[in-house]
Amino acid sequence: MANMMAKPEGSMWSDDQWKAIARSGDDILVAAAAGSGKTAVLVERIIRKILDESSGFSVDRLLVATFTKAAAAEMRQRIREALERELDLDPENEHIRRQLALLGRASITTLHSFCMEVIRRYYQLIPLDPGFRILNEHEADLMRQELLEELFEEKYGESEGEPGSNFMRLADWFSGERTDDALYRLVQRLYDFSRSHPWPERWLRDTAASFEAKDTEQLGRTPWVHSILADARLALSGAAGLLEQARAIALQPGGPAAYADNLEEDAALVGSLLEAVQHSPWESLYETFRDASFGKLKSIRKAEIIPELQEQVKELREQAKKTVNELKGALFGRPAREFLRELQTAAPLMKELAETVILFGERYREAKAAKGMVDFNDLEHYCLHILRHPDSEPGRMLPSDAAMEYRQQFDEVLLDEYQDTNSVQEDIVRLISREAPGNRFMVGDVKQSIYRFRLAEPGLFLDKYKSYGAGDAGEETSLAGIRIDLARNFRSRMEVVDAVNMLFRQIMNESVAEIAYDSRAELVCGASFPEQEGEGGSPYKPELLLIDRSGSSADPESGESADDDESAGLELEAAEMETAQLEARAIIGRIRQMIGETGKPLMIYDKSLKSMRPVEYGDMVILLRSAMIWAPLMMEELRLAGIPAVGEQNKGYFQATEVEIMLSLLAVIDNPRQDIPLASVLRSPLVGLTEEELAQVRLCAKGTYYDALKAACAVRRTPSAAASPASGLVDGAWSLGEELEGLAEAAAGHELVTGVSALNASADPEAVADISPELGLKLDLFMGRLQRWREEARQGGLSDLIWRIYSETGYLDWISGLPGGKQRQGNLTALYDRAVRYEQDTSSRGLFRFLTFISRLRERGCDLGAASSAESHGNAVRLMTIHKSKGLEFPVVFVAGVSKNFNQQDLNAPFLMHKELGFGPKFVDEDMRVTYPTLPNLAIRRRSQLELLAEEMRVLYVALTRPKEKMILVGTVKDLSKRAGAWAQADSHPELLLPDYLLARGRSYLDWIGPAVIRHPSAGQLRELAGLPVNSEGAALSKDPSDWIFAVETPESLLEPPGIVIDEEGDRGQERFERMKAVQRLEPVPIEEADADSGGKDAESREAVNRKLSWVYPYEAVSGISAKTSVTEMKKLLAMQEEPSLDLVEERAVRRGAQEGLFAGISAYSPDSDHNGYPSAAFTLNLRRPKFMEAQKLTPAERGTVYHTLMQHLPLGNFQEREAGAADVEAQEPTGRRLHESEALIADLVQRKIITPEQAAAVEPSDISRLFESEVGQQLLAAEEVWREMPFSYALPAADAYQGLAFLEELSPQGASDRPDVRLLQDETVLVQGVVDCMFRREGRLVLLDYKTDRVLEHRGGLQALAEQYRFQLELYAKALEDILGEPVHEKWLYFFDGGHAVRI
Repeated sequence: MANMMAKPEGSMWSDDQWKAIARSGDDILVAAAAGSGKTAVLVERIIRKILDESSGFSVDRLLVATFTKAAAAEMRQRIREALERELDLDPENEHIRRQLALLGRASITTLHSFCMEVIRRYYQLIPLDPGFRILNEHEADLMRQELLEELFEEKYGESEGEPGSNFMRLADWFSGERTDDALYRLVQRLYDFSRSHPWPERWLRDTAASFEAKDTEQLGRTPWVHSILADARLALSGAAGLLEQARAIALQPGGPAAYADNLEEDAALVGSLLEAVQHSPWESLYETFRDASFGKLKSIRKAEIIPELQEQVKELREQAKKTVNELKGALFGRPAREFLRELQTAAPLMKELAETVILFGERYREAKAAKGMVDFNDLEHYCLHILRHPDSEPGRMLPSDAAMEYRQQFDEVLLDEYQDTNSVQEDIVRLISREAPGNRFMVGDVKQSIYRFRLAEPGLFLDKYKSYGAGDAGEETSLAGIRIDLARNFRSRMEVVDAVNMLFRQIMNESVAEIAYDSRAELVCGASFPEQEGEGGSPYKPELLLIDRSGSSADPESGESADDDESAGLELEAAEMETAQLEARAIIGRIRQMIGETGKPLMIYDKSLKSMRPVEYGDMVILLRSAMIWAPLMMEELRLAGIPAVGEQNKGYFQATEVEIMLSLLAVIDNPRQDIPLASVLRSPLVGLTEEELAQVRLCAKGTYYDALKAACAVRRTPSAAASPASGLVDGAWSLGEELEGLAEAAAGHELVTGVSALNASADPEAVADISPELGLKLDLFMGRLQRWREEARQGGLSDLIWRIYSETGYLDWISGLPGGKQRQGNLTALYDRAVRYEQDTSSRGLFRFLTFISRLRERGCDLGAASSAESHGNAVRLMTIHKSKGLEFPVVFVAGVSKNFNQQDLNAPFLMHKELGFGPKFVDEDMRVTYPTLPNLAIRRRSQLELLAEEMRVLYVALTRPKEKMILVGTVKDLSKRAGAWAQADSHPELLLPDYLLARGRSYLDWIGPAVIRHPSAGQLRELAGLPVNSEGAALSKDPSDWIFAVETPESLLEPPGIVIDEEGDRGQERFERMKAVQRLEPVPIEEADADSGGKDAESREAVNRKLSWVYPYEAVSGISAKTSVTEMKKLLAMQEEPSLDLVEERAVRRGAQEGLFAGISAYSPDSDHNGYPSAAFTLNLRRPKFMEAQKLTPAERGTVYHTLMQHLPLGNFQEREAGAADVEAQEPTGRRLHESEALIADLVQRKIITPEQAAAVEPSDISRLFESEVGQQLLAAEEVWREMPFSYALPAADAYQGLAFLEELSPQGASDRPDVRLLQDETVLVQGVVDCMFRREGRLVLLDYKTDRVLEHRGGLQALAEQYRFQLELYAKALEDILGEPVHEKWLYFFDGGHAVRI
C-alpha cells in the first residue's frame, strides 16, 4: 500500500520532487528529465528515510546502485555531508551518529561491484576461487584470440576430408578470402551479445532452431515477418501521407490540378497495398506488390501553373513511388517459398554457429577459472547463478536462498540511470527485491538512454513507464507500480528550454523515437537567471549556424560511409576533415565575439560569485558525435587561433612519437638485431645521431645494423688498427675500411655465374667509414647503457627498467620542454603505469611478453588512447563526445557536426543480430559466390535502422540539454538552397508533430532540425532560400515562445583574417580590409604613398617591406630539377639535342614535355626505342600492360623486357664449345646445339611461369644463339667472371648529368621565371641510377656489354647511327663502374639482336 509523508511548510522542493522523495510502499519509477535534479532527489529520499528513526530504515539496509563508481562516490559524499549538517543541528542524536558510522558499510555502489560482493560472499556455490581478479580488456582480447585459434584448429581437424561439413560451410560463408579473422570476430560478437541475455546458451540454441521452419505458413508466424509487416505499414502510411500532401498542393491556386486524378489513383494503390499488408496472408504479398505500379502523370501547360508548385508535387509523388518500390524490391521481391528455402539451407549452419559460440564460451570460462580471473560479464552471470533458484526457467524466475537473504537485508533497492540497464541486470535486481508491496525505486530518463551499443535495453524502462500509473487519489491501486514525472528543468535558461521543446515536440514520437514527447515528457523551466538584454534582444537566443558549401566538390555530409572502395574512403575522409576545419573556424569566430574580442562579451551567471561575469574559455564546450577525426583537427584550429583547448582523445597513443621511440628502445633491449627499431633509437634524441652518422656506422660492417654498430665501437677501442692501410686513424679520425670482395647480385632471385659479395655503389675503396671522436663517444655511451639495460631486463621488473631509462637518459624531463610537453610527458608516464598494471594483472612476466602484448594490440587495431593532460583543468575550451557529456552541464555549448551522417556501417554487415529477432545472416550462394539478405537479415536491418534513429534522437536530446545559458548548433551543407527546399515539405504539414516518413528517412541531426526550424517564424532567411514566403503562415509554431538566430557562412568568409574591424567612419579601415583579403588571395597590393609629414620614415619602411616581399629565391629554377635521374633519361636529353630543328607545333610539344617531366621532378622511364627504332623524345612512363590487353601484340618495350629476361637466365655453360668426339655430333655442330639450347631455355622459362607463352612466341631462338658466334659472344663464353642485370647508383656533377639543359634553356620563353641557369649546377650533385645488362672479366680485363632489340633501319642511318645514339649511355656506364670498382673498363660493346650485329664503342 503506497503512502507518503506530508510536505513540510516552506519546502523548496516542487510537488513532483516531493512525491519522489516521500512516496513509498510500492515499486516506483521516476522519469527524471534533464536538469530536473534527480540526484538531489535521490539523496534527499535516502536522508529522509534514514533520519526518521520510527520508520526503521537504516543506511546499511539500503542498496543504492549507480552507473559509475564516480557517481557512487559522489552520492556517498552527499549523504555524509547531509548527515553531518543534521548532526550539527542536533549533536546529541545517537541515531544520526550511528548512521554516519554505518555509512562506510552501506551498499552504495555500482551493480558490478554489488555482483562482486555477492560472488565473494557465496563463491562456494559457483565454485570460484575467492581470490579472483578482474580480467582487463586487452588481456581478455589476447586470451580470446588464442582460444579461438585452438578451437578452429580442432574444428578444421574434425572436418578434414569432409569439405561439405557444416563447419567448413560456415567458414566458407563468413570467413575472409585469406584468413578466418571475420569468423573470429563473428564468434566473439555473438558471444558478447548473448551474454546480455539471462539465458545465453538457451537463447543461442532457440534462435538457431527458429531457422527450421517447416512451411511458409509457419514462417509467416515468426517475429521476422511480424517485424517486416510492421515496417511496411509504417512505410506505406508515410507514402499515403506524401500523396495526400501532394494532392493538397496540386489543388492550390496555380498548382498542377490535372495531377490530382493521378494522385488519387496513386493513393488508392497505396491504400490497397496497406490493406493487403494489414489483412492478407504474408505468402500472398509477393504477387500483390509485383503487380503494383504507378501510372504516368498527365500533361500540363506550363503557362497555367506555378513551376515551383509543380516541382513540389512531382518530388512528393516521387518519394512515395520510391517508398513503394523499395518495399517491392527489398521486402516483397521474392516469393515466400524462396525465403523458406534459404532459411532451411542456413539452418544447419546456424546450429553449428550457435554450438561453436557455446563451446568457445565454455573454453573461455575454463581458461579464466584456471587463472583465477573473471570479466565483467562473468560478474553478472555468476551473481545471477547464485541468486536464481535451480528450478528457474525462462519466463519463470525463482529466487534462491541467497536471494531471499538479500530481500530480508534490503528495505529498499534504489537504482540510478535505470534506462541503461539490460535484461541480466534487471533479473538480478528483481530477484533481490521484494514483491507485493514492491520496494524498488528506479530513477532515469528514457530520452537519455544512449548506450544501446553497450547492449542497454531502454525497452525495460518504457514497459514500466507505460504500465505504471501516477498513483494519484482515486486511481486504481492494482497497478504494477507508480510513475512519477520530474519535468521541471533547474539547469537551463528559458531560451534553451523553449528551443529544446520546440524541436522535440516536432520530431520525437513513439513510432520513430520509441517515446512520445508529450506534456509529461517536455521540459518546464525551473531555473532563474538575471535578465540581460542586448541591442538585438536577448543574447542567449539559441543559434543555428550553417556553412553553405555550394559549388564544392566534396560532400560535407558524407560522414560515415559503407563504401569499401579505398580511394572513395580517402576522399570522404578528406572532405570530413575539411568540414571539421570550417566548422572550427566558424566556432572560433563566435567564441571571439562572446569573449569580447570582436564584440560585446557574453555575461553568464556564476553560482560561486552569485553574480554575472563575462564568459571565459573554460565555460565553453564543443560537443561532437564522434571525436576520432574531428577533435584533433578542431583542437589544432583553436590552438592556431590562440584559443586554449583540451580534449581527451580516444586514439593516437601508439602513434605518439615519444611512445614509438620508447617502444623501439624496449624492442632493441629485448633483441638488438632489429634494424628499424635500432635506427629509430639511434636517430632519436636518446642518442642523437644524424643521418650522415647513421650512414657512417652502416659502412663499418656487413650483416645487421647491430653488427655495424659493434664494429664502429670496436674501431674506437682498437687504435692499433691504424697500421692497416684500409683501417686506422686517418686525419685524426678513427676509421674502419673493408676490401670490396666483388659485385652485388643484381636482383633478388637472379642467379650469377660466380658467387660474389654485395656491391655497395656508394662505397669507394678510398672513402672508408670515418668514426669521429664525438660519434665514438655517443656510440660508446649508448652501447654501455644498452648492455646494462639488457641485464636489468633479464633480472629486474619491467616497470623498474622503464623508470631507470627515464632517469638515466633524462628523456622524461627533456620531452616536457617540447610543444605539448605535458601531454607528451603524460604519455610516457602512462607507459610506465601500464607496465606496472601489466605486471600486476597478468601472470605473463618479462619484456618479451609485454612487447608481444603491445604488438597484438596494435595488430588488432586497439589503442590505449592518448593520456590526459594536466592542462585540462585550466581555462580552456573543452572538446568531448556527446556520450561523455551526459550528466554534465556547461554555460555555453556548441554542438558541431549536426549535418554529419549517422554511422550505419553495422547495418551492412554480413551477419546481423537482434535481442528479439535473433540471427540475421546474409545468404551465400556457394555456386555463384554471391550474397543477398535472408528474411531475418531484412527484418533485423529494418528494425535496427529504426532503433538506430531512436538512439540518435536521444543522443541529440542529451546534447541539447547540456547548456545552461547559450546553445549554438553548427552544421555544413553542400547546397543550402537545395536542402532548404527539401525541408520546405514540412511547412505545409498542418500538425505540430512532423510525419513519420520524414523522421524515418533522417540520416543526420540536420535532417530533423531543418524541417523543424524552417516552420519557425524567425527562420525567414531559410524560408527565402527554400522559395517560401519569408513570414510563416503555418499555425503549428505560430505561438511557440522560442526565438532563434539563424546565420549562414561561406567557406570564403571563414578564411577572412580574424579580428579585422572595418572603420565605419572612414574608408581607411575598408581599404586595409580589402588589402588583407587581396594578400590572402596572393594578389599584388599597391604600396601607399608616403605622408608628407612623415619625414621620409614611411618611405624607408615601405622600401624595406617592398624589398623583402619582392625577394626572389635565386635557385628556384634549379629546385625543379631532379636530384635523382636515370641513364635512360640522360640519354634521351642528349638525343633531343641532336634532333633536327623543330617546327612550332613540335617545339611546343617538347617544351611542354620538358616542363612537365624534368622541371616537375618526374624521373620517367622510356623504352630503348619507339616503333621506328629511335629513342622517344616524350617523357613517358611505361607500366605493365593490363591482363585484358596482353593478348595483343607485344610492344617494343615489352619485347625488349623478354629478351633481357632470357639473357639474365641464360646458362652460359651450355653454350660453350665441347671437344669433338666420334659420338658427339652436336659438338661438331655448335650452331645447331646453341639453337637447341635457346629453344630449351625459352620452354623452361615458360614452364617456370617466368614468361608467358605469348612472350615466348615473340622471341626468335636464333637471335640468342647468334650472339655467341660474334666476337664479344665468344669472349663472354670464355670469361672468368660474369655479372648480369647489375644495378648501380652513381653521384655525378649536375652540370654533367644535365648537359642538355642548354637546349631546354633555349626552349624556355624569354623572361620566364623558371629558365634554368646552368651555372647554378656547378656545385650540385645528381644521383644517377642504372642497370648494366652484362659485364664480364676476360683475362683480367673488364668488358661491358649492352644488348638492344632496336630495329636497324638503313633509312635512319643504319647500324652506325644507331650505335652512336647509345654511345653516351655506355660511356656513362663505363665511367660509373670505373669510379665504383677502381679499375678501368677496357672494352664497351653493343649487341643488336636484329641482324646479330656486335659493335664495339
